[in-house]
Amino acid sequence: MQPPKGSGLEALDRMVRRSAKFYSDLFDTDRFRRNMLSAFEKLPTIELPTLADLRKPVDNLVKTLNNAVSQFTYKPPKVDYRNIVNGFLPPGAKLIKPRYPESAGEIRFADLDGDGRSELIASYTTADGLRTLVLKKDEVQWYKMAEISSPGFSSIHYLTYADISGEGKKDLLLGLDSDQNVRTLFAYSVSDGGSRKIFSKKYNKLEVIRSSPRTSRDAVALWHEDAPGIYRIELIRWNGIDLEQIDKTRYLAAKVLPYYIRKLRQDPSDINSWYNLAGTFMEAGDRVNAAKAVRYALEFNPDPAMKDRFMELRQKL
Repeated sequence: MQPPKGSGLEALDRMVRRSAKFYSDLFDTDRFRRNMLSAFEKLPTIELPTLADLRKPVDNLVKTLNNAVSQFTYKPPKVDYRNIVNGFLPPGAKLIKPRYPESAGEIRFADLDGDGRSELIASYTTADGLRTLVLKKDEVQWYKMAEISSPGFSSIHYLTYADISGEGKKDLLLGLDSDQNVRTLFAYSVSDGGSRKIFSKKYNKLEVIRSSPRTSRDAVALWHEDAPGIYRIELIRWNGIDLEQIDKTRYLAAKVLPYYIRKLRQDPSDINSWYNLAGTFMEAGDRVNAAKAVRYALEFNPDPAMKDRFMELRQKL
């Protein structure tokens, strides 16, 4: 039954009809199912990870940990430096090691050209005498950087390094012995172009004195044996042109006097040590203790030659 026209109810009737149709469509289960399936078909496809995909991060973590552990436990292959040196030696050559320092071996390493990488130093003897090799390694292989020939010398008393030239790098110091018992110190500046002798100086014992903040060059204390067991000491430094004597008072007080005092504590009757002690006190400017050392030494009744030495020393006090 439709409302009569002009009653004003026809508009309300149309609204009710539309609402009834909307809700009937909404609760149409078949249509609802079709609409939902259509909506699901439009959604993007989501792929679930496989078991292998889930294991990849774990495997990568384990691999990373294994690499880290292997870096800590990795031991590089041992380099046979002796075999490297042998490749540069002439037939019949024999490697030798210095007597001092006592820990020195046949092969030493030091950065002699100041590039931050150590060179290999080895000395050998042949029928022609003693030679010292300096080998350097580039990005590929070892090559001969310099070779120092020392004819007339048969062994190495001392081998060390010091900044003698004042160029801020290590110079090579070779203390060599000859068959004539002449011991000589050679100082060399070494670069990729070869070696250059800085100086040579005879000695019996030596000690390198490292530079202080006020000095750019290392010094060397040379002990000269004027008579068996009797030593005279000089402290030298290269000034860029020649060797110069420098003040040795601090060296005598800090190194030499304690050395002779220790020797006399071990053997109070050591006449030579008493003489060396008295002479060192005198050079250090301590005449009072120098006189005491002379007096104590004479109480041991030294032989005539040593007694004359003590008397000459007393006259200088």
